[in-house]
Amino acid sequence: MTTTSETTLRKDAQLNRDAILAAARELFAERADVPMCEIARLAGVGQATLYRNFPDRRNLAAALIFEHMEQTEQLAAEHAGDPEAFFVLIRNFVGTMARFHTLGELAREDACLGSELDRRRRRMSELLEEPLRSAKAAGMLRGDLTIDDVFMMVSMLRGAVDRADGPAARTATASRALTLVLDGMAPSQGQGLADLRPHKAHRELMRGG
Repeated sequence: MTTTSETTLRKDAQLNRDAILAAARELFAERADVPMCEIARLAGVGQATLYRNFPDRRNLAAALIFEHMEQTEQLAAEHAGDPEAFFVLIRNFVGTMARFHTLGELAREDACLGSELDRRRRRMSELLEEPLRSAKAAGMLRGDLTIDDVFMMVSMLRGAVDRADGPAARTATASRALTLVLDGMAPSQGQGLADLRPHKAHRELMRGG
């Protein structure tokens, strides 16, 4: 086989994998019990190609979790040193939680997948530590806020999202709940001009900018 042919095969294989992941992202946003054959059909690949890349739904879901973590790592690197990095990262985390709520359902049924999500949460905690300190130092968050407080509030958000019906409702619920949670994270009144900063950040968050 020529080098050109090998390169073409590698590109085709990557395109197939990308198509499978794109289909999985779309279908898992709707429900957890997606048949593998439906993912293959939407991706435009044969079932043999699907199973060669992902032997089962657990492996496919784990690949999505890993993909999200890579994107979060990149986002954290891009906003390193930015006082508003905390808000950017928490928005990303909550948005992903709402879009891929069904992965949580799968994790409750599968210990291995649950471990993947636990690793993601631990890494997210590490990524938030420095942005949290920076935002507090800039007067954008209340001074007594801890990383444990942040994840307690994320758990509350998850509970609200769990009760929403369908992707659109989950997104809307997460957006509204995040607004209320961020108000609780803001500094107390009477802290001077710094008290204005969180509200600007909150508006940016909800605009997606």
